[in-house]
Amino acid sequence: MVPAPFLKRHIQSQSNNAIGDKLNILSQDATTQSIAEHGVRCLLIFEYCYFLLQNEKCPAEQDVIPLAIKEYKGFNVAATVHQAVETAVQQHDQDVHELCQALLQVVLQNRMSHRYLA
Repeated sequence: MVPAPFLKRHIQSQSNNAIGDKLNILSQDATTQSIAEHGVRCLLIFEYCYFLLQNEKCPAEQDVIPLAIKEYKGFNVAATVHQAVETAVQQHDQDVHELCQALLQVVLQNRMSHRYLA
């Protein structure tokens, strides 16, 4: 029979290792920059979808998201957004409020609908 204190330490050790492993995976894969960039990308694509759906020459609804993604890639917005988000995170990583304001500016400055409204 395994003594209870040993078993408790073993379980805690395994639990801490599992949590540590998950945190390491998260820190490697999901950085502040990658999360922010993904969020900005989604907002830009959804904003463009909304713009397309308001247009009388709108493609079929099921084609709007793939078209918006294609336009996002075609306009080379991704490179601009990557650089802008990287800069915002470097400048404001310690201040969430300022980072959110900077990311909002990235979204506003890179809206794809502006290409058709200008």
